[in-house]
Formats: sequence, structure tokens, C-alpha cells
Amino acid sequence: MGFQGNFRFGFLFWVIFSGCCMLSTPVKAQPEQPLGTFIEALKKDTRGPYQAIKWFCPDGGILGAQERCASPGGIQHGLLKEAVKRLEKEKNIYLDLVLAGSVHDRIWDAPAQHSRIKQYAMIQYLFQADDGWIYRNARYYRGALQAEDESAWGAGFLKWLLTDHDAPVKTFFMVREACRVIPHPGLNKNRLQTIRTTSKTLSDLIPGFLPLRIKLHGQPDAGDVVKVKAFVEKNSPMLDDNQRTLFTSLIDNLGAVYGVSGLERLEKQMSGRLSQLPELSELIKSLGRSMDDIRHSDQAFSPSHPNPHAVIADLLLKIRTLIPVVDPGIRLPLMDFSLELEKVLFSSIARWQPRTLASLMEKCAVLARAAAGCGYMEMWEWSLAASQALGPSEESMPFKTFQLKVEQIRRMVDWGALMIRSTYGPELTRYAQFEPLAPGFVDDRIRSSVLLALGEAVGDLTKFAQTAAGVSHQLSTGIKPQGIRGLNPGLAHGILEVFTGLHGTLNVDSKKIYAFKTIPSELKPVAGMLTVSEGNLVSHVQLLARNLGIPNAVISADNLDSLADYAGQEMFYAVSQRGAVVLRPVKDLSNLEKDLIKEKKRTQDRFRVPVEKIDLTQKTLKPLDQVRALDSGRICGPKAANLGQLKFLFPDKVVNGIVIPFGIFRAHMDQTMPDQPMSYWQFLTKALSSSSMDDTQLIATLGRLQAAIETMPFLPGFETALAEMFEASLGKTLGSVPVFIRSDTNMEDIKGFTGAGLNLTLFNVRDRQRIFQGIRSVWASPYTERSYLWRQKYLENPENVFPSILLLPSVNVEKSGVVITHGIVSNDPEDITAAFSRGAGGAVDGQSAETWLMTDAVTDLLLYPARESRATRLPVSGGVDKEAVIFDQPVLTPEERRQIRELVKIVRNVLPHTPGIEGDGPFDIELGFINGAMRLFQVRPFVENKRAGTLNYLLNLDEAGVSSPAVLTAQTPLP
Repeated sequence: MGFQGNFRFGFLFWVIFSGCCMLSTPVKAQPEQPLGTFIEALKKDTRGPYQAIKWFCPDGGILGAQERCASPGGIQHGLLKEAVKRLEKEKNIYLDLVLAGSVHDRIWDAPAQHSRIKQYAMIQYLFQADDGWIYRNARYYRGALQAEDESAWGAGFLKWLLTDHDAPVKTFFMVREACRVIPHPGLNKNRLQTIRTTSKTLSDLIPGFLPLRIKLHGQPDAGDVVKVKAFVEKNSPMLDDNQRTLFTSLIDNLGAVYGVSGLERLEKQMSGRLSQLPELSELIKSLGRSMDDIRHSDQAFSPSHPNPHAVIADLLLKIRTLIPVVDPGIRLPLMDFSLELEKVLFSSIARWQPRTLASLMEKCAVLARAAAGCGYMEMWEWSLAASQALGPSEESMPFKTFQLKVEQIRRMVDWGALMIRSTYGPELTRYAQFEPLAPGFVDDRIRSSVLLALGEAVGDLTKFAQTAAGVSHQLSTGIKPQGIRGLNPGLAHGILEVFTGLHGTLNVDSKKIYAFKTIPSELKPVAGMLTVSEGNLVSHVQLLARNLGIPNAVISADNLDSLADYAGQEMFYAVSQRGAVVLRPVKDLSNLEKDLIKEKKRTQDRFRVPVEKIDLTQKTLKPLDQVRALDSGRICGPKAANLGQLKFLFPDKVVNGIVIPFGIFRAHMDQTMPDQPMSYWQFLTKALSSSSMDDTQLIATLGRLQAAIETMPFLPGFETALAEMFEASLGKTLGSVPVFIRSDTNMEDIKGFTGAGLNLTLFNVRDRQRIFQGIRSVWASPYTERSYLWRQKYLENPENVFPSILLLPSVNVEKSGVVITHGIVSNDPEDITAAFSRGAGGAVDGQSAETWLMTDAVTDLLLYPARESRATRLPVSGGVDKEAVIFDQPVLTPEERRQIRELVKIVRNVLPHTPGIEGDGPFDIELGFINGAMRLFQVRPFVENKRAGTLNYLLNLDEAGVSSPAVLTAQTPLP
């Protein structure tokens, strides 16, 4: 017998062969060979990643296939090629799917955040998605993998893992994933993945099958079996043998998922030991009484018994709480029961068709409860979600309250998707470098979960809320309105570029509109953005987008795929203040919209760097405690000036530091530039005033200047003066304690403009020479391509940008982030937005940060939990370390949130009346906590683009919203 049918979860393949071993074409992997090329060679090799079949003996010996170990317990399987072994050793890339004989700790691999199991799951996906992947021909290599050995090892491993009390509590999602993918007796096939990969293959072969493929990927249900059979019958004369085989596989798997076999497995589990658990017995009996409602797949769900979907959700949540406390011997059956319950819920939920608003909200609540039970959110997150958005149904509620509930329920879908993305993110990034299909793994995993059904139900609820509020999207054909929500108001037009996979550094065009899975943290200016994940509301990129009126909207993963059909077309894109989105090809625009494009070309907001008050004669270093807000734009930038003001107001919350004024930079720029008959400053002004250079030439010229500044000699006395100031202000000798070297330009002091994140900050530099080199690098950073492009696009006089520098001793905070004294989501000036991550440098770099909306009613609403799996730590030796973290507790404690409220009260009362502080607020504050004590790092005005939200066209998009109802009743019928 050959390879048997579908790819098993953990078994990968059953290797039952007849005949002799096939000859193999060896793969020669030279050190310089690209990894992608090596992978392609393995796909063609008859032995795949293996070089031979060997016996692996208990004493550590390795013998030939025809030999035998001296003592019982030997295991036979494939021996990896040397090049594959090197990948494990040098790059931590594990292509081997043989687990039998492995040490448990090595496979769980907690120090590497369980990378081995994650890669195991990803290779299973690639096996399905790419016809066996690197095992394409090795499927027929006899003895390479023994299913019985894998299953026996897997059972022992999972029992070992589940015996630990902490793992199922602190890392429940990852433990459940291990039970899902590691082979063991009773593990059921991952047919949902097979359905999607097979339908994709068929749609590639038969274009007419594409509508059914889209249906199977987005909204699968029991009726799809009939539809696929009808398609086969209609097109039978045109199908070849391979296509017929694929359709047979697809129909068999659809039947297994939506037929009675899954229910039979579930009923068998329900009648065993689990029914004897007192905590589960009543729920299992309740589910048993309502099984007929699931079994009758030809009828819409109308429960005459207890709602089976609600019972399944209750069971899933109950199992999660039970696993750490019940007898270890029953934990694996419990986890298998949980996995089977999710599959049954997935296959039957489409038949629940709500007819009233109350029923739709209840469906969302049930699916959110199930998602928590499956580990897609942490228990503390679920507790908050249940209390804030999923409380008891009310007969009526104010429309505003309803909108807040809908938004919070919608966010729960994001929480779950981010749990999967963050868990597998590092491995996904690693594999995407050599395997183009790898990025599809996360979407496939999400689509295999109850999150798919939750997303559909929430989409229906969002559509209802938007319609009731008068928010109406105007979208291109194929773009679903349920999957879109406007973030930053603005208006743009340009060529659309779509990135459906992962990306590194992108070479973007400021005149184009971009659609991403996530926004790159180092994004250069663009005309407009659409993202599947909105990322961090207060990241530097998001702040720049809000400030500059760059339209930005969140879209669904399905819509990102649909947008790919419009890639390369010129599009009109607008986002209103209330979140209405217009996205259409320019050729389809109205005359009014065409006129808007012409008007936008003529008018472009530009800002002028104020140089009237700058004092370049200040050429001495300043201790931070002698700097005040009035010095902003005069001797230094607003970071140092405002932080000096905070040091004066909150002396115990701000460390002392050193300010290197504009004048010192300017004096250094008067030196003669190497290989030039002019100074650095003359070279700069000549380049920026040139009318003969285009952007490409000017960027190259500025690159030469940047490189020259990086090696610029210091003026006599500067190094000595800094060393003396360091010891006087910080109490330590230069080079004995690590510092932050922060750029602080006068362009960040412009009213109506923020330069957030455009220039360089160096973390935790200790070595004396590295500190001096860091100063040169920070001085050079305004002339990088990204910084220049943002300045050139929005500044009238970019040549007048001067960098000062702020040196601060490093504080190894346990958590850090950004506080905005304004409700970004609620648009309420009395609210507070706080976004924090574990470790240093939190939130500002686009991290998936824990984000709170803190209202004036003393309610802390969790908008997003943190999903960064590694935190930045600052060792006293300098540099940065990355530390693995888990999500079982919130980043901010209630006491720390209370301190933030108190800080905001003082800032709102004091800063608007402080000389030198621009505006009355709101303010953007960077801070951290160490041992529960607050440390302040920066404060500056929070700048939004008011013009973007007040354009007549955008206001007209929102006009319909004034007629939204004041109150909604639970029995409101759905359209």
C-alpha cells in the first residue's frame, strides 16, 4: 500500500509500503545555496529530507536498516540529511517530522516559546497546501516514519505535558495546540484544512469552481456537499482523472465534517469517563438532549431543547477551567473532547439563523464564549469582555450603548486572530523567507476555528449597527461592507498596491494607496492605507497618519484578498470621521469626486519649521533639570524641553539627563566635509536648494551626507565636556551606565504637525565609544530616506531642521507605553487612551499593545490585549535582550491605571498654563513602570488633522447618521 489519503494532524503520513526502497537523487546543499532553492530540491528528491533509514537504539547507537539494536526499545525511522541537520543547529529550522524517541523538553522547548511544535504544525499545513511539500516524493520512502511509534510517543508526551499544573493555566492555547497537532490515539483528522487546500487546488485547475471555493473558505456549511456534487455532475465530461480524485476527496471530507460521523465521535466521548465528572455531567446530559437539533442538518436551527451551541460553548469554557484541577489521567481525554466540540460547533453553527437583534447578539455571545473556551483569549480577557459587552440581554438599550457593545464584540474577533498570529508569528516570518506559501498558515488556522463563525456573526451585527447609524460604505464590487471600518479620516487617490503576505522593509510610493495585513513600523509616507490588523492605535505610524490626514481603514482578510483584483488600478479612497469608507476605481467616480481629486492636487497642507526663535549660539551642554518648556525650538527640541518641565513638576518620576543643543550640532556642521570644497552645512543647503535633482538623486545625495556625518570628527573639547557633564549630572562616569540617545529635532515643535518616530533613538548604549558614535548617528538620522520623505512632503523649509540630542540613563522598566489625554476611539476629550507593552520601548513601534479606553465614568474598557510574545529588556551591560512573555495576566494593574488617571488630571490642569507648552491639549505622554512606580519619558501635544475630518465631502458621508434611533429594542427584526 502507498500513502493513505489525507494528511493526518500529527501523523503527517502513514508510511505503509510494499516492494523495495526507491533510489534517491541526493541533494547537494552548498553553504551559499539559497534556502528556497534547497527546499525546492527536497521536494523533488525521492527521499525528501532523509538520507537513509536507520535504527535508533536506546543506548544512543544508530544502526543500519537491516541490523537490530542490542536491547529492546529501538525505533526505526529516517535519518536526516546533513544539510537538514545544519538548518536545525544553525538556524533553528526543524524540517523533521519524526518525534518518536525525542526528549519531551526538547519538543516542548519552552525557552524558544515552543518553536518546535509550531514548526511541526506549519509543516503539516505546507504538506497539504503543496502536495506533500518536501515530503512529496518521500511519502513512498519505506520506513521513513512509523505511525505507530509516533502515536505512542505523542500519547506519552501529551500526558507528560498535561501533568504539569502551570502549563495548561499559563499557556493554555499552546497546550491545546500541542494536543491538536501531536499524533496520539483518538486524534481525528484535520479535514477542514484538507477541504480548503483541495478546493483551492480545484479552483486553480477549474476556474468555474472559484465561487464554490470562496464559499468553502468563507462560509462553509452542510449544504456545500450537495453543491459540490452538483458541480461534479454538471461538469463530469470535462474532468480528468486527477480532478475526479480531488473531487472525491473533497466530497468525502465534507461528508465527514458535516455528516453524522463527527456526532458519533462526540457521543462516544460523552458516554465515557467524562460523563462521570460531576462538573460536566449536567452539561453533557443537556447536550445529549439537544443532539437532534444538530443532527438534522437539512433544517434551520430552531431549538426546542436547550440551545446545543450554547451548551457546547459552556462545555468548552468549563473544560478549560477543569483541566488544571482534575486528575492528570483524564486531562488528555478532556482536551480531545474540547477539540471535538469545537469541530461540531464549527460544522453546525451556520444553521443558527437569528431573526431578531437579541438572537444575533446571543449568537455572538455564545461564539465568543466558545472562543474563550478554546483558548483564543485569556481568561482575564474573557472576564472583562463578558462584563463589558456580553452581559445579560436587555429588552431595550440606548443606541450609543448598543454601538459600544458592538464595537467591543467586534474587537474580540481581533483578540482571537491576534492570539493565533502572535503565537505563530516568529515561525511564520522565518518560513516566509524561503517558502511563499507559509503566510497562508495563519489564515488557514483561523478559518479552522470558531473565530470564523464569530467573525461572520459579528459582521452581521456590525452591518446592522452601521445601517442603523447611517454609516454607508461605497465600495468596489466584491468588497464586503461588513469587513470594513474607517479609522483615520482623510481623502486620497492613487494606484492601489496590495500585500496579501508578510513583508519586510517596503519600498513605497507616497502617491499610492496600500493594503497590508499589518502596517510596517518603518512605513514611509503613503497616500492611504488599508490594513487587516489596525495594529497599535498610538504607534508612530498611526499618529503620523492621524496628524497628516492619511485615510486609514481596517478590512477583513477576505477583503484583502478581494482587493488584489484591483491592484494596479487608480482608486479614489475616502474615510469619514464616523468611519464611512469610499473605495472605488477612479473611472467610476461622480463628477463631484473627480473635482475633489483635482482640488486635492492643487491644495496640499504644508507646515513651516519655525526658526525665528532658534538660538544657535548655545553651544554648551545642559543638564535636563535646567531645561524648561520655553527652551523648545530655541536651544533644543520639545522632547528635552518638555521632559525638563516634567522633571520640574514631577522630580521623583523623571530621571536626570543631558541635553546637546542645536548649536553644538550646527557648529559641527560648519567643519569642512571630506572630499568636498565646502562645509557639511553648505553641502546640505546646496542639495536641498537644487532644482536639477529629482527625489531619487536628492535621496542619494543626502545619503552621502548621512554617511559623512556618521564619521564626522568632534570639535575640540566636546568629548571632555560630555564626560564631565555625564559624571556631574548622572553621578557616574561616561561608559559605566547605559543611556538612551534620543533625537530631538525642531520639526517636532511645529504646531499642527508631529514628527513622531521619524528620527533615530538608540537603546541602552553603555560603551563610551559607542555613545559618541551614537551621537553622530542621531545627528545623521534626519537625512535618512524615510525621514526626508516625510519632511519634504509636508514641510515648506526642510533645510531648517536641526537635531538636538537627549541623553537619558536607561530605566529597565517592566512595562512601558503611551498615554493620550483624549479618547481616540470614543473621540471624547474627557477620556484617556493608554497603550502599553511589557518591557521597554512599548507601544510606540507598532507593537500589538494592551490598549485601554479610560472613561470619565471611571470605567476602564479593554480595547485590545497585548499580543507581543517577547519583551525588550535593558541589561546593565548595555544593548537589549528579548525575553519571552505570556499573556495570562494584564500588562497594567488596576493600581497602575489609577496612577495614570491621576497623572492625566495633573497634566490637564498644569501643562496648558505652562509657558512654552504648545496648546491646551490633548497631550501624548510616554512613560513606564518599574516595581509599580511610574517613570516619565516624554510629553508633547497630540496632533490630529482636523481638516481631514471637516471636508464637506467627508461630512456629507456622515450626514445620514443624524437619524440613528435613540433606543433599540431586543426584538427588533433583522433585515
